[in-house]
Amino acid sequence: MSVTPPPRRGDPSSYRAPVSATRSELQAAHSRSSSRLRGDRRGRTLLALLIVVVLLIPLAVGALWLYHKVRPGPSASDTPSVTLAPDVTLLLPPGLTTAEIAARVGEIPGKDAAKFLAAVTSGTIRSRYQPADVTSLDGFLFPDTYFIGATESEESIVRRLVDRFDEIGDKINLGSATKMTPYQTVIAASLIQKEAKLAEDAPLISAVIRNRLADEMLLQIDATLCLIKGGCPPSPTNADKEIDSPYNTYKNLGLPPTPICSVTEASLLAAMNPSDVKYKFYVLSDSSGKHAFATTLAEHDRNVAAARAKGLL
Repeated sequence: MSVTPPPRRGDPSSYRAPVSATRSELQAAHSRSSSRLRGDRRGRTLLALLIVVVLLIPLAVGALWLYHKVRPGPSASDTPSVTLAPDVTLLLPPGLTTAEIAARVGEIPGKDAAKFLAAVTSGTIRSRYQPADVTSLDGFLFPDTYFIGATESEESIVRRLVDRFDEIGDKINLGSATKMTPYQTVIAASLIQKEAKLAEDAPLISAVIRNRLADEMLLQIDATLCLIKGGCPPSPTNADKEIDSPYNTYKNLGLPPTPICSVTEASLLAAMNPSDVKYKFYVLSDSSGKHAFATTLAEHDRNVAAARAKGLL
């Protein structure tokens, strides 16, 4: 009788039934072998899935952190719209007094004329061309068109006007003015600004001012009376000429103590560069604003008579 040795552990032959096994035994053995193989496959699949899950968890956590870190904010359509108040145009023509400039600033919504005037006279805001002993900014508020923001303060507006003046002063080298200090030049320019209706007359009026100052004559400029009275009469009366004020150039020698209005670059240049003439008098000669100039009082009297005949005085 033959003896079949026992199968070795792990030997594939262990999955074979004995030769003498019946059909049912063979089928049972095959079923056991298939089940064992399927179990091995499921184990390997589960292991692979477990490895994938372990690898994906850090990636998922990182992605979630990154999303919260850099996610976009609300879109423009989600954000409530804020309407900013538009800038207001502040038009300052030449020749305005400080009070008139303040009144225009006070017409801007949210702006106060009194606060503007306080900033003008406080001495905190200063021009480079302003003497140390002068606190008022009369004459240093440059005429121009400015765009004023809704939240801009009165002090900021004053600073912008003064900065603009200093910019022009630097441009024309105001500090180089001869025979007058820069401040005296600004004062003279303010007189020219008020008196000269035509650009061609400005350097001639400047010459008259220089010549009368040199001869220690009263300037007798009507524009200074306009400042005192708060308006210009058609022709100053004798009573007007007797008003007691340091600005009355019919009573006081020399220039007025401060500029009487805002000045342009052209008026500053005229004050710095008077015509080389000996004129000491002038009066209106026609309705366009042109003046007739004279060296002697007799010539001037004739020009005055002609102006009266034309109804100019």
